[in-house]
Amino acid sequence: LESVEREAIRQALEECRYNKTQAARKLGLTLRALRYRMEKLGIS
Repeated sequence: LESVEREAIRQALEECRYNKTQAARKLGLTLRALRYRMEKLGIS
C-alpha cells in the first residue's frame, strides 16, 4: 500500500512541477498532510 501511495504522490508532484500546494490539492490533501506523508514515505 505504501508503494501505491508513494507513486501517487510522486506522480502528482511531477504533474504539478513539484508545487506541493497544487499537488496536495490534486490529491485531496492539505499541504500539511502531504508533507507528513512525504516525510513518512521518505520522499524529499
